[in-house]
Amino acid sequence: MGEAESKAALAGVYSQGKEPRLVSVSDTGFDEAWAIGNTLFIIPAIPTGAPALLEYALRVRREATFTGNCSVCGATVGTLTFGRGNMPFSHSSIPHRNNCPALDANITPQLVEHYRDRSGQTLEQQLKSATMQTRLKMQSMPEENRIPIKNAGFGKWASEFIDARLKDSSACGHLKGDVAQTWNMSTGDRSWKCNECFAYYQELVRKGEALLSYEEEHTCDHCRLFAPPLETVMIRVDNFYIVGGMCSQCSAESQQPAKSIQRPPRGKKGKRRGKNGRKRR
Repeated sequence: MGEAESKAALAGVYSQGKEPRLVSVSDTGFDEAWAIGNTLFIIPAIPTGAPALLEYALRVRREATFTGNCSVCGATVGTLTFGRGNMPFSHSSIPHRNNCPALDANITPQLVEHYRDRSGQTLEQQLKSATMQTRLKMQSMPEENRIPIKNAGFGKWASEFIDARLKDSSACGHLKGDVAQTWNMSTGDRSWKCNECFAYYQELVRKGEALLSYEEEHTCDHCRLFAPPLETVMIRVDNFYIVGGMCSQCSAESQQPAKSIQRPPRGKKGKRRGKNGRKRR
């Protein structure tokens, strides 16, 4: 396959209209492998704590790679095939203009500087920064959905929930490559995700592609009683951010000092079967 054939094949990939999907993350967390159909693309990851200009440049580059066209400078993709046989490998490049933020010459120095600055920080400093960023993320959410950790009982439950999930739940490749960032989890999914992967997961939830059993969909994460409808809650402990669902009673109690709570007896968790539903959390 020559360069012209390779470019035509790549154009065919883009014309399929298929959504890019994340396949894997390198051990260092620096690079990602994405697939569109049966075609694989290797692109730089958007590092945690990246300056706004660097993040913007990487997102422009990512969009250009996934569409074959740069939305900023209008450059289109070209390829140079160097593989042989039934699986040709191509180096695809987009000749961005000199003033385009996605140009390699503009991105590379910023990436090098960012990773150099980050490597110069201690793990304690990195975790402190991650906690601050997670706190800011929490503050941007609706106040009525947050669980105040000043309630000792709910704070203890949240900490125990996180400790248990750190032992039995998987984590995305970005977190494995760099632990000092926000760890996100939906209680319906039970896997840890970085901000980027969590945003993709929430989009799947919005589309109705992340399914749970009807019973789990309407079971309170705190008291574990079947009590539809649940209220969405957000919990933050240090750099851990949890999104879940609670019954109205647990949600109300989470806003009160623990000593003022007088819970009346309630029935046991009910059993109910039904169709899978979308996790509205």
